[in-house]
Amino acid sequence: MNDLKNLIVKTEEIKTKGWIKSKAKGSAAGGKTFEQELNVENNTFEIPDYGEIEIKTKTDSPFYTYITLFSATPDSYLYEIKRIHALYSYPYCKDKDLTVFNKSIYINKSYSKDGQHEFKISVDYKSEQIILQVFNRQGKIIDDKCRWSFSMIKEKVNRKLKYLMIVRTERKIEHNETFFRYTGYQLYLLKDFKYFIKAIEEGYIRITFKISVFKDDYRYGQIHDHGTSFDIEEKNLDKIYYKIS
Repeated sequence: MNDLKNLIVKTEEIKTKGWIKSKAKGSAAGGKTFEQELNVENNTFEIPDYGEIEIKTKTDSPFYTYITLFSATPDSYLYEIKRIHALYSYPYCKDKDLTVFNKSIYINKSYSKDGQHEFKISVDYKSEQIILQVFNRQGKIIDDKCRWSFSMIKEKVNRKLKYLMIVRTERKIEHNETFFRYTGYQLYLLKDFKYFIKAIEEGYIRITFKISVFKDDYRYGQIHDHGTSFDIEEKNLDKIYYKIS
């Protein structure tokens, strides 16, 4: 595949450059800098970064062990994010007048900030849906309306994640400037979709809600949805991928 060969050549060239001054700010700066070195535009569409290949830069940090594979809003109800925020949000730590719902949920139960609810991801093969179950303090299910269909998830996975490149990245700060060095890479080929669902069922893939609110005067208190992501730790990529180099 030409895209794969070209990407390997360009990545090897970037490796030889050593430390490169950051071309962006924030937590995604390493990835954005790498993409600019590749001469590809940062896209906000749900397509791979380079031809058919999705690229993820990864530092060896104990604080960032999970990789975001993609974001997928539940397709069970048009305003599901607003509903989840209205029912289960909790006070924002820096402004108690605002409420947020920032939470990673697994196949096993996860507790809410207020201790009133438990959350759990369930896989229903009969209806072909991934379901967010909410339990009360007595362990009774009180909400299972939030769902993702297999068909929607499969379309996203096959479109965006067929090939994956993990780029090993180092970061340093000198004179208040950030620099990145790209030291290696690993390429992966996606397994059949059934392995993706199985990875959710076995607790290797989590679902993370990032529902915040605007803090500026103009939109103060309005929902600011940063996406609902499907995440996996790098060490578990073999559950859904084959290594190809």
